[in-house]
Amino acid sequence: MSVGADDYVTKPFSPRELIARVKSALRRMQLSPTSVAEAGVLAFRHLRLDSGARKATVDDQAVELTAIEFDLLKVLAQNRGWVLSREQLLDKVWGGGYFGEMRVVDVHLGHVRQKLGRPDLIATVRGVGYRFDDDVP
Repeated sequence: MSVGADDYVTKPFSPRELIARVKSALRRMQLSPTSVAEAGVLAFRHLRLDSGARKATVDDQAVELTAIEFDLLKVLAQNRGWVLSREQLLDKVWGGGYFGEMRVVDVHLGHVRQKLGRPDLIATVRGVGYRFDDDVP
C-alpha cells in the first residue's frame, strides 16, 4: 500500500477538478503492474523485482544491483509510464536530506541500465527526467 502523494490540488479548486483528479488517480492504480502486496513483488514482461528478497531478474536472469540501484529501479518500476525528475528520484531514494550533486541519479541509472542488459527499459526524457517502460505481462 502506498501512503505517498503523487498529485495535489491548489486552493481555490472546483469540485469538478477534484473529481477529475480522483478519477485519474484511480485509473493509474488500475494500470499499475501486477503486484503481490504481501510479498512486495513487481512483475513486468521483462523485469521482476522482489522487494522482500531484494532480487531483480530480467528475462529470468538474476541481476546483481547495489542497494541504491535496486531502490532506484523499484521507484521507477512502481511509477511505470510516468516521468520522474532527478529531484523526485533523489527525494524518494536518497531521502529529503540529501545535499549533493543531482547528477548522481544519472550515474546510478547508467549502472542500472548496463546491469539490466536492456537499456530500453529506462527511457530518458530530455530536460524532464526518466521513465520506466516495460509492459505488464
